[in-house]
Amino acid sequence: MATNNLSKLKTSWTKFDAVKVINIVGNDELDLYLQEKEGIDHPVLKAYLGIDSLTDPIPSYWEEVIKSYPHHRKMFTLLAGIFTHHENIEDFANKYSSKNMGGVFAIGEGGKRQTNLRSALVEGGAALTSYRRKLEVPFEFAKIFEQENIGKLFKQLLIDRLTKSGYKSQEIADSFYQIAYEYNFNKALGLNKQQFKNWLEGKAISQIKEFHYDINDFKNRYKENRCFKVEQWLNEWDEVDFDLPMRSKPEGHFYMFKMDIRLLKRVSDVHRRKTQKARSEEINIQRNLKEDRSIEIKNYVHKGFPLSTLNDKDRLNEDNKTLQMPGVLPTAILINILGPNQKRGNSTIHDDDLVKVDNSDVNDPKLILPDQVFSDTWNPELKPFEIIDGQHRLWAFDETEKIDGNYEVPVVAYYNLDRAWQAYLFYVINIKPKKINTSLGYDLYPLLRTQEWLENSKDGLKVYRETRAQELVEALWNYHESPWYRRISMLGEESSNISQNAFIRALSDSYFKKTRKSISGLFGDVLKSKDEELKWVRPQQAAFLILLWDEISKALDKDNTPSGELEWIDMIRKENFSLSSFERELQLDKSFVSKTSNLSRDQGVTGISMFSNDFFYVLANESEIDFNELEWDNDIDERQIQESSIDLAINKFISHPIHSYIQIFAKEVIKFDWRTSSAEFSDPIQSDVQKKYRGSGGYREIWNDLLNLFLNSTNEKIKSIAVKLSNNK
Repeated sequence: MATNNLSKLKTSWTKFDAVKVINIVGNDELDLYLQEKEGIDHPVLKAYLGIDSLTDPIPSYWEEVIKSYPHHRKMFTLLAGIFTHHENIEDFANKYSSKNMGGVFAIGEGGKRQTNLRSALVEGGAALTSYRRKLEVPFEFAKIFEQENIGKLFKQLLIDRLTKSGYKSQEIADSFYQIAYEYNFNKALGLNKQQFKNWLEGKAISQIKEFHYDINDFKNRYKENRCFKVEQWLNEWDEVDFDLPMRSKPEGHFYMFKMDIRLLKRVSDVHRRKTQKARSEEINIQRNLKEDRSIEIKNYVHKGFPLSTLNDKDRLNEDNKTLQMPGVLPTAILINILGPNQKRGNSTIHDDDLVKVDNSDVNDPKLILPDQVFSDTWNPELKPFEIIDGQHRLWAFDETEKIDGNYEVPVVAYYNLDRAWQAYLFYVINIKPKKINTSLGYDLYPLLRTQEWLENSKDGLKVYRETRAQELVEALWNYHESPWYRRISMLGEESSNISQNAFIRALSDSYFKKTRKSISGLFGDVLKSKDEELKWVRPQQAAFLILLWDEISKALDKDNTPSGELEWIDMIRKENFSLSSFERELQLDKSFVSKTSNLSRDQGVTGISMFSNDFFYVLANESEIDFNELEWDNDIDERQIQESSIDLAINKFISHPIHSYIQIFAKEVIKFDWRTSSAEFSDPIQSDVQKKYRGSGGYREIWNDLLNLFLNSTNEKIKSIAVKLSNNK
């Protein structure tokens, strides 16, 4: 067998079109390019698809990926792209990938091929967006390996690649895995041979953490856990309205018991792990659930106070050993026990994962845990406990760690409590006594954003809306990959086209508005047709806005909108001014930053904020896309929106169908003439037309004209949402 056959795979990666294909497939726009309604380098597209002509039918495995795996299209296409060039395969196998389903990509002297591969890793959802200009890029393919059956489709793709390399069908059928291992296909993907084979045969594979103790030892102690039943109900509480959504009448009692903290963490839905996901601390690069607060608690548990407050060096100093004290946690962790058929997001608890409450002996009730909890392979879709208060204490422990001694914690448990009541309990425990950032409470329990009983409280919803809008503007200004990085006047002194106050007002009047009309604020009100709140937390809200503006910025780039395509952009590009250093670094177009572009000013920011909120609110309400599939499963920092959290959130958006709508929204919105009336116009009459967008009335004019633009779009996705938006306005 020839060892150089793979060298026949040599599709050019010096063209950005090699990256562009990832979004074309991810956004289900392939037909536009196959029919040549949109332009792309034909050899690149044909190499990805494995076809000889654009008129050839695409292989059935591509049709199946596009139809059945919307969350995995981009990563599948990314992997397909890596396997279009033998040097890509060799480099990932020998230089970049490791055995943990990912690795670190390093920019060397490969020129445009390497920078495009770096962009492909980001666009495909394998690397965080903040690494798209870095020399070293951590990446991970784990998400696609956790999906059953898609590996079978990738095997068909690999067979096609080998066929293109000169192998005969019978030779491939007889020796496929031998050939694949010879070329290190498994190493290129960061898999060992058994993982590679299992995935290509249709099995889901994931990294399983190794337990450092026999978890089955807990079975005798906690399988049937004795508890106290605490009655707590006043007759006057019967007058409360229990017919409101998610606020059915709770039971008039709760339970108290004890449990080893590692087992409690194991059966509690803190990580919100699902079968299609890996353990959340493993699923993405740099995802670390042990934030500062949990690390502090862990130090306290082992060393007590005040030793826990010292730095690592001083804590280990023998002279300070006398400061060690017991790190006890005597306050109860508050949980809810899920009842049968309960759903969280798209996940439903399985009957065999339920914790049973045995009240047959009134004086000695028991909680009975399912047997599989004590197996180290247990990986439920939804866990039987959900934490109402105390998650940081759990995150201070690893469920797999060995503890020298015993560490049980007290637990207060409600049974099958509606989410509105859970939010209420969290509020009165944490927010009302002012123990935590008030605005943060609306993330830990997003349902609080919509509760009528908070409307008139002085520390209620107004705080959430105003504080959150300011936090998001600061994130837009502070995040290094944001197109608004250092371009907002935060103190009123910097030279900028738009002030912080104007940006805050734009968000407050759009994404945080609350109205009885059908279209409300995406971040501040319920999704009315689905009767649920959007559960996105601060990093996700910030990531959505950053990604939206970033896609607008990309759409304005010369690679995507070349000269001669849109007159208003051409005219601004001719203006005599220079971009700042960070504007050049972010590769911003003059049409985005010029003083004569409304996109950089209050009118454009407010106009786009208003229209984009309404567009995506309608999309969230009236489409099959589930925005709450993106429910946050990480710790939330109480002090600020961390860049690492924004990275993770953007990465999730990129791998979700919502990203395709953000991209096509951006492509459509730049077709609008965003020039101010003081800009240069080839037709002077147009200058007078642009004057209608000035002043407070101009926002609505922009909204109306954007709607008309979208209603006349040639993109059916855009047009269908615009029609629904028009019907609801």
